[in-house]
Amino acid sequence: MEFAIPDMTCGGCASAITRAVTRIDPTATLHADVSIKIVKITSTLPAQRLIETIEAAGFHPSLRT
Repeated sequence: MEFAIPDMTCGGCASAITRAVTRIDPTATLHADVSIKIVKITSTLPAQRLIETIEAAGFHPSLRT
């Protein structure tokens, strides 16, 4: 899954998102590209659960199709 996160502005933001997602799915893998504000996530969890988790961390993601 690929998420656009317009308010991810630095490596600290990417780390916060990674920590939040791996807290609910320790097997998830994430690749964040801060320069284009995209996070790719491989997880068995549904997209909506990941969105809610990222929002709870203080960001505003949208699923890219």
